[in-house]
Amino acid sequence: MSLDQATFEMARKSRIATVRFYHWNHPATTVGYFHQFSSTEVFEPFPIRRFTGGGLVEHGEDATFALVIPPDSAISRQPGEERYRWVHTALTNALLEAGVAVKLESSPMPPSNGPCFHTPVTWDLLNSETGEKLGGGAQRRSYGLVMHQGSVRLPATMRQPDSPWIQDFLRSLADTIEPLHQEEIQQLIEDAQHWRSQRFATREWNRWPSLEEV
Repeated sequence: MSLDQATFEMARKSRIATVRFYHWNHPATTVGYFHQFSSTEVFEPFPIRRFTGGGLVEHGEDATFALVIPPDSAISRQPGEERYRWVHTALTNALLEAGVAVKLESSPMPPSNGPCFHTPVTWDLLNSETGEKLGGGAQRRSYGLVMHQGSVRLPATMRQPDSPWIQDFLRSLADTIEPLHQEEIQQLIEDAQHWRSQRFATREWNRWPSLEEV
């Protein structure tokens, strides 16, 4: 989450759309910015609070990404549901090309703050054969930019950041794609260390507020 925040700050300074793809080497849990913990929720380890909204996401078997859209783009000025549809339509098309049985949930669904992969909402990705949720995301607008944090459950061979479907996905979102330079990557890592110590590794960020404290 610290690297995702650093990615957002990089795009804020450059005003260039920026994306980071990654996968997990162990199970982990994140929760949305507005999630309220209750005394009945028991986690080990405790979840990390995201910069974006949404519910609880159990990571480990998913490809995850943070996409930051600059404020001067047409899509960043669209309503949240339209931005969500735009990202997930491109994601669905790329996965279909890669042979994944996937479809969009286009029917009206109520918003939910429950466990992400248990509660699909409109424009989430579903397995077209079983109906199970495959992918979802959460967004936040800040300083005019939009961050979309997405998660897609895929076979291990398709979770790698160099998987071909990822390039297809990005090509449908942008006219040009350029990798970050090594010095930019190093700066991201250094900035992430700052955000980790100041925010994402702190109890104040991750535990506020509990239902008992509201």
